[in-house]
Amino acid sequence: MAAEILTEDLLRISLQRLSREVVKSYPQFGEMLAQNMLRTCGLIPDIERAAHYRELGTLLIDLGRLYLAEADVLATVEMPPEMPPT
Repeated sequence: MAAEILTEDLLRISLQRLSREVVKSYPQFGEMLAQNMLRTCGLIPDIERAAHYRELGTLLIDLGRLYLAEADVLATVEMPPEMPPT
């Protein structure tokens, strides 16, 4: 039981940090993360929490795909030629 609570607390802290970072580049996802995070808190039945964790997991996967796509775009941007020192 204690390990379960510890795991949930760590998950909650990680999601709070993640939502703060996500807001910087994808504000709409930051709000959705915060809402889904709240739905995993409290004393709700396991079956409901499972559904919210599934929603949250799907959201995180979608968000990860956005960041990976952005990384691919940034990695293919050509750098301007360097100016020789004067």
